[in-house]
Amino acid sequence: MNEIKYSYMDHWEIHTATGLRSPGFRLNYLERYLKELRALGYQGLDTFAARLPFYGRLVAGKNGTPVDFENYLKDLGFERLVSMFLDFIGNNPAERIADPACHDQIFNKFRAACEMAKGTGIDTFIVMPACQYFYTDPVTEDHVKHTADFWNRTGKMMLEDYGIHASCHHEFWCGLRDKWAIDLFYELTDPKYVFYFCDTAQHVIAGVDPVALYEQLHDRTWGFHLKDTKNTDPKAYSIPPDAECMAEGVERWFYEANGEGLCDFPALYRAIKKYGFSGWISSEHDKAEFEGKSFADCTAQGVWYIKHVLDPILKEG
Repeated sequence: MNEIKYSYMDHWEIHTATGLRSPGFRLNYLERYLKELRALGYQGLDTFAARLPFYGRLVAGKNGTPVDFENYLKDLGFERLVSMFLDFIGNNPAERIADPACHDQIFNKFRAACEMAKGTGIDTFIVMPACQYFYTDPVTEDHVKHTADFWNRTGKMMLEDYGIHASCHHEFWCGLRDKWAIDLFYELTDPKYVFYFCDTAQHVIAGVDPVALYEQLHDRTWGFHLKDTKNTDPKAYSIPPDAECMAEGVERWFYEANGEGLCDFPALYRAIKKYGFSGWISSEHDKAEFEGKSFADCTAQGVWYIKHVLDPILKEG
């Protein structure tokens, strides 16, 4: 039986007198944003490691903590903080995951992040398992092996010491982006400590079938980013400094799930039903304002599609 709950990935932006801003810049904007999410039925929130301590101070003063922020969410009707996103893109040469000489430093930063999340309901770090492709190129078997070694060690520490799952999320512009590298990575990592996080649009952009990959890794899948795309990427993934912003002719990579893009969400939900996935699915999209819409509009459209098209698939006889 599929027991699915929905969280929202904290990408929302709003119009202010100084332009588009994250709603976390002022408490009344943050409260309005979160109340909108709750009214749409979201039960949890996923956020970024850099934002979490700031949110604690915003809602509880200069000594506020992530626990204070989670309590604030609960007061608004949310169940809990679900996950935190954390990555090391490689622009710092001392923090390149494919280089064993960098492992201790990055490992210690993950331990510090686990300490920051203590006391909250966060049980997942959504992580980019490799640095940006530009900083990893060429991606070799040794690069993948060193990356796997790091995650075996770090994932074990996170789960055994903190109860937090290292869930690997493969951006289209990261070193582990294509099927060959992804397959090798999961062959070399311990399924007890290194988990898979399926981002539908990121895989489609990179030319990987997210449904087939989920079926392959269903027993290691810890969650999903449900978002769509209208583009694939044969070359922009290797462009520095930011592949998402440097691709010519692509203003917006990531759309709310609404059945209008390249991702086959009904097929994914049939696979979710088949394998009995239970847990959190996170809605995600970004840069909604580029096309004259708003995050509120796009988020509501995504919720409609989930409720009226996807959830019924889970209930089919």
